[in-house]
Amino acid sequence: MLNFGTSVLLMAVTTAVALKSTPMLVHWLGEKRFGGYRVVFDGYGYLTLLELGLGGALGPLLARALQGEDEGALRRTVAAGARAYVGVSLLTVVVGLMLTPFVHRLAAGLTPAMVADLRRGWVIGLASFLSLALVPARTLVEARQSGYVINLMLTAQSLITTGLALVLARADWGITGQAVAQVVGVWAFGLTLTALASRAHPGLVRAAVVERTDAEARTALRNLSAPTLLFNVAGRISVLTDNFVVGGILGVKDVTSLFNTQRLVVLGQTVLQSVGNASWAALAELNARGERETFNRRLVEMTRLVAVLAAVGFVPVVAFNRAFLRLWLPEMTYGGDLVAVVAAVNAVLLAEQALWAWCFTATGKIRELLPLSLAAAVLNLAASVALTHRLGVVGPLLGSTVAFVSVGLWMLPWRLRATFGTPVGPLLRAVAWPSLAGAVAAAGLWWLVRDRGPTTWLGLVAGMGASALAMLAFSVVALLTPADRELWKQRLAPMLGRRGVSL
Repeated sequence: MLNFGTSVLLMAVTTAVALKSTPMLVHWLGEKRFGGYRVVFDGYGYLTLLELGLGGALGPLLARALQGEDEGALRRTVAAGARAYVGVSLLTVVVGLMLTPFVHRLAAGLTPAMVADLRRGWVIGLASFLSLALVPARTLVEARQSGYVINLMLTAQSLITTGLALVLARADWGITGQAVAQVVGVWAFGLTLTALASRAHPGLVRAAVVERTDAEARTALRNLSAPTLLFNVAGRISVLTDNFVVGGILGVKDVTSLFNTQRLVVLGQTVLQSVGNASWAALAELNARGERETFNRRLVEMTRLVAVLAAVGFVPVVAFNRAFLRLWLPEMTYGGDLVAVVAAVNAVLLAEQALWAWCFTATGKIRELLPLSLAAAVLNLAASVALTHRLGVVGPLLGSTVAFVSVGLWMLPWRLRATFGTPVGPLLRAVAWPSLAGAVAAAGLWWLVRDRGPTTWLGLVAGMGASALAMLAFSVVALLTPADRELWKQRLAPMLGRRGVSL
């Protein structure tokens, strides 16, 4: 609950900060330099693929070492990860430097002075990749089921980075100043987290620098890194190609319409995925202890929780999305209610399947997912292109739906059954009933407000809040099982100052 709650706090703070700071940055930097910095920042996202899957490989190894309560094995695993990341960081910086002469081609229309500023900022920003050697400290904290610490630190990092970025933009440091702010924030986060991890496990830094790593840890990292990399690439193809497909087929104006029409849904999707991010380490611990029955019971429970949260959040989002866009961006071409509906369906399917995938990635069984993820990626891309040509801006979203339903929704539960003994029926019912209730409620509310939606921000907030609370009350009464309600009463009792049992 701490991990999930702080992830929601992180999303709320970063969203509020972005909404407030973006107009100021655009004003002080100018539209061209601001766009140039966005190109730099997005370019770094592609460089992260050179991480080669180390992060996903290291997590299950550290979770296993923590279960064994062997500090020596833990230090050797961290040391192996840190040294592997040193090589990755140097490779990433070298590749980034090689790309420097060409980076300006991603941002047409810049003056010669702006091109020089863009290149300088790109080079300075590469310094953030040198902090990759500190990533094992973050993975260790996550494996200790202390993700709330990371979320709180990321919240602080967002405030620090944005504050410094505003100061440097006001001082006319341009793209270079934005890169400096990013590097300062990344290094402050990494060093602080390393200090906290070292305090909990003395000797980690010394082990990473001077102690020898054993062959077992290095071999395990290599064995898991390649499938993790392929899994990450397939995930990027499945989730991050919509804008490219629409831009290439329909034009960049429709990219803006697609992006903003599903903006509320994307924020809600982040919350849903936080359930898996908050619980993967605990699921890995249950699996390591051999508590298979509890593992499966918790997985079904978390699956139902994701579906219930989706029903509570997406009913008002789908119904009031047009009113929100009319108030937020009145001059923008609305992508249509169908875009919001399909985006909401995809958000639920993605969050559920991401939760199920954590069961494999957190326990070192990621190879089980590779055929499914690669098939889904190919199907998603092919269907997105075909449907965009035929149906327009909603096409890539429907392409994702096709892949989620035809591959993930049916094949993943059967892989869970074969690997962990997870019962397929209860798992699918945990998704189906809350989703069906949410679909009916969303359709009814949309019909009520479609022609007489709120015309002020106060009315919008009141309408969305009231419908969300009504859906929450219905979910507690009708969608949670009696066992779930009793379990949550016992869990929440200590937080409310009452006596509860240990679970």
